[in-house]
Amino acid sequence: MAHHHNHTHGHSHDTGNIKVAFFINLLFTIIEIIGGVLTNSVAILSDAVHDLGDSLSLGLAWYFQNYSKKKRSPSFSYGYGRFSLLGAIINSIVLVVGSIFIFIEAIPRLIAPQQPETEGVMLLAILGVIFNGAAVLRLKKEQVLMNA
Repeated sequence: MAHHHNHTHGHSHDTGNIKVAFFINLLFTIIEIIGGVLTNSVAILSDAVHDLGDSLSLGLAWYFQNYSKKKRSPSFSYGYGRFSLLGAIINSIVLVVGSIFIFIEAIPRLIAPQQPETEGVMLLAILGVIFNGAAVLRLKKEQVLMNA
């Protein structure tokens, strides 16, 4: 018994929304690093490392999506499509190094706690919701367009 149906995928290779989400996240990462230092907050700095990983993931996805469109060559007989793995490796290294930095900052504070500047931390939290929400909306817009 044959089963026939239309099966289409919206494989749009438009990376415009990923690019916008990358720059939104990168901008907020920079704001958060500066804010974490100014507010004396390891929590904000650790979230900045997390956001740096998100930014890096988006940036590498954007870059390698464009790079992977190159045709195969004698050196890359299967083409360049597997370069996304390189992005994952780079992202992993950045997150591990960032985590080590956070441990170095946090361990002395367990021995001698320091008070962060709470008003600044709250402001950064509100900004985080706004920036991350904007990035998610841009990516959702791309997903809706791809599935249409």
